[in-house]
Amino acid sequence: MYRKGSNFERELKRALEKKGFAVVRSAGSHGVDIIAGKNGNIYIFECKSTSKEKFYVKKEDIDKLISFSETFGGKPYLALKIKGKWLFINPYLLHTDGKNYALEYKKIQVIAIDFKELVGEGKQVKFE
Repeated sequence: MYRKGSNFERELKRALEKKGFAVVRSAGSHGVDIIAGKNGNIYIFECKSTSKEKFYVKKEDIDKLISFSETFGGKPYLALKIKGKWLFINPYLLHTDGKNYALEYKKIQVIAIDFKELVGEGKQVKFE
């Protein structure tokens, strides 16, 4: 599981660098996985990867992401590679009643943005 996540971290780092971002990857579990910036915009990422339809993220991981981002002054994202697709989720939009967030592929697509939207190359059309 760790290898899958660290591979996604490296993929995301390279993709952001190709788009002109300065990127730092924090190997190991230090609260956040990637910090990226470009033109005054700072993004903080916690990266997760799964091939399953449903995935659980610890509330503690999201709390660390939010806390670090608020202290650092960056915009937090849960970067999720799920079923081969990259989704970026604002952690403030997640809700839980317990110790974990249950993320279902079909449901999180509604609140997620894709890589192009993240880097400012397009906007997704969402119907409400």
